[in-house]
Amino acid sequence: MNPERKEFLNLLSLPGRINATEAAWRLGFEPDHISILVSAGLLKPLGNPPAGAMKFFLTTDIEQKKADAKWFTKASEVIRQK
Repeated sequence: MNPERKEFLNLLSLPGRINATEAAWRLGFEPDHISILVSAGLLKPLGNPPAGAMKFFLTTDIEQKKADAKWFTKASEVIRQK
C-alpha cells in the first residue's frame, strides 16, 4: 500500500473536504474510477467545477456512501461496465 494512502486512511480526524484521490482511497476504488462515478451521477463534487479542474468532495457524503451497500452495488456495476 502506498505510504501516503496508508497515512491518510489512518487519520483520526478527517478534513471537511477531500480530493478525488482521497475519496477513492476512502471508498476503496482506484483514483481513476472517481471520474466515472461523477459522470454516472453517483458522486457529486462540491460546487460546480469545470471539466478538468480539481474536484473536492464533502467527507461526510463520502463516509455515508462508504456505509451504503446499495450505493456500492451500483457504483461497482458502473465501474465494471466501463
